[in-house]
Amino acid sequence: MEQQKGIVEIVSEKVWKFFSSVKLAVVLLIILAIVSVIGTVIQQNEPPEKYLQEYSAATVQLFEAIGFFDMYHTWWFVLLLFLLTANLTICTLDRFPRTWSIITARLKPIDDEGLKAVPFKKEIIFKGGMDKAEARASQALQAAGYRYLVSGGPGVHHLYSQKGAYSRLGVYITHTSIILIFVGALIGTFFGFKGFLNLAEGEPSNKVFLRNEPMWDKITAAFGIGEQKVIRDPRVGVPSMPLGFIIRCDNFEVDYYQNQGIPTGMPKEYYSILSVFDLEGRPIIDQRRIVVNDPLTHRGITFYQSSYGMIPGASGKIVLTVRPKNEASPGELVVLDPGASTYVRSIDRTIKAVGMAPFGYRDPATGQVRFLRSEELINPTVELEVYKGKSLLYKTYVMKADSGEPAMPENYTIRYDDYWGARYTGLQVTKDPGVWVVYTGFILLCIGPLIAFFGSHKKIWVRILDRKGHASITVAGSANRNRLGFEREFNRIAEKIAK
Repeated sequence: MEQQKGIVEIVSEKVWKFFSSVKLAVVLLIILAIVSVIGTVIQQNEPPEKYLQEYSAATVQLFEAIGFFDMYHTWWFVLLLFLLTANLTICTLDRFPRTWSIITARLKPIDDEGLKAVPFKKEIIFKGGMDKAEARASQALQAAGYRYLVSGGPGVHHLYSQKGAYSRLGVYITHTSIILIFVGALIGTFFGFKGFLNLAEGEPSNKVFLRNEPMWDKITAAFGIGEQKVIRDPRVGVPSMPLGFIIRCDNFEVDYYQNQGIPTGMPKEYYSILSVFDLEGRPIIDQRRIVVNDPLTHRGITFYQSSYGMIPGASGKIVLTVRPKNEASPGELVVLDPGASTYVRSIDRTIKAVGMAPFGYRDPATGQVRFLRSEELINPTVELEVYKGKSLLYKTYVMKADSGEPAMPENYTIRYDDYWGARYTGLQVTKDPGVWVVYTGFILLCIGPLIAFFGSHKKIWVRILDRKGHASITVAGSANRNRLGFEREFNRIAEKIAK
C-alpha cells in the first residue's frame, strides 16, 4: 500500500517545483530588466530639490513612497534579487545530478541500437585484416587527440573515445557566476553602506554621513534587536555611522590647466592628502594622496575623491618658504594670516601679508600683476611687504603659478606654498563586503559562457568486423554542441581510416 504524503512533504515539493521553474526565471529577468530601465531613467540618490525641478510634488511623493529614488536598496528590489538567486540555485541543483551522471558515465562500445541513434556514421570496407584496420583507426583517433579504449572478441573489435565531457559544466559555471554576483549584491546591500564626508583642511572625523543605511541595521532597528550602529540625530537630519577610526584631511589641492604659464580655471587634477588614526590618536596611515581614480581603503571602507569647495566665511593660513638664493637648503617655513606680519629669523626681515586674492596672474608682456574675479582659489596671489625693523624695503607678489619672476631684490627668495584651511574636500565613502564575491562571479561569468558556447562533449566509436579477410569498419560519432564543427572533424577521422 502506497504511503500517503504528509503536508510538509507536499508543500516542500510544490515550493521546489515553483523555484525550479524556467518560467519563473524568465518572468523575474523581465521584471529586473524593466526595473533597471526605470533606475537608469530616474537618477538615484539626488537631493529632493533636484527631483522637484523635474517632477511635480505629488509625483515626487509617489516615487519616494515606492522607492524609485533609491531603488536598488528597497525591500522589493532585494526581494527580486533573492527570488532570482533562489530560482537559479534550485534550477542548478535540480538539473545538475543528471548532467553529472552523463559526465561521469563510462563510455561503452556501441551496439546496433546505438548506431541507429547517433547522428554521424560511415561504413568503410578496409582491404586488409582486422589488425591492420585497428592500427589505422588507432592512428586516426590519436592524431585527432582522442584517448580511446579497446574491447572486443573473435571477429569484432571496438575502439571508443570521448573528450570534452566537462564542457557540459559551462552552463553551471555560468549559473554559479550569476548566483555569486547576486549573493555579493545582497551581502553589500545588507551589510554595506554608501555615504559622504566633507572635511576641511586639518579637520578630523570619526564618522561618516550615510546616503544608504545598511539594510541589516534597518531590520534590527525595526525589531529592536542587536546593537544599533547608525546614529539618527534629528538636529542633523542625515543619519551617520561611526567609522571605528579617525580620518583627517591634511591638505587639499587643485591643479589647473595653464596657458602661457597662466591657469585657465579648468581643473586638471584635484587631490587630497589623508591620514588615518585609531580612536586613541595613534597613526595608522600617514599622508596618503588620493585622486579621483585612486582611493584610500582602510578596514573595508573606501574613500573616493569626489568633490571640493570653499568653506563659507573661512580665512586660511598663508604658507611661504623663505630660502637663500643659490643654496640647496630647504629654507624656513613661514605661516601667517592675511593682513598679519611675522619676523623671519633666517633673513632678519619682517614679512607682512598685505592681502590675498584667489585669482591673480602676471601679464607676460608687461610683468604687471593683474587680478580676475573668482570664488575659487585658481591662482592664489599674495601681496607682501618686506621690512627691516620698521623700514619698508620693498613690495612684491608671490603666487602659486607665476609666468614671470617676482621682485626679490635681496639675496633670498620668498615662495608661495599654500593657502591652507579655506577649502574642504568632498569624499564619497563606501563599504561593500560583498564586492569580492561579485568580482569572483564576474570572473566565472567570463569563463562559463566560453566553455558553454565553444566546448563540446564529443564521442566517437569505431567498430571493426571480420569479412573473410577484409574488415568492415563502422565509424559513428555524436556531439552535444557545435555539430557542424564536429562533423568536419568526424569526416577527417573517417577519411584517414579509409586511406
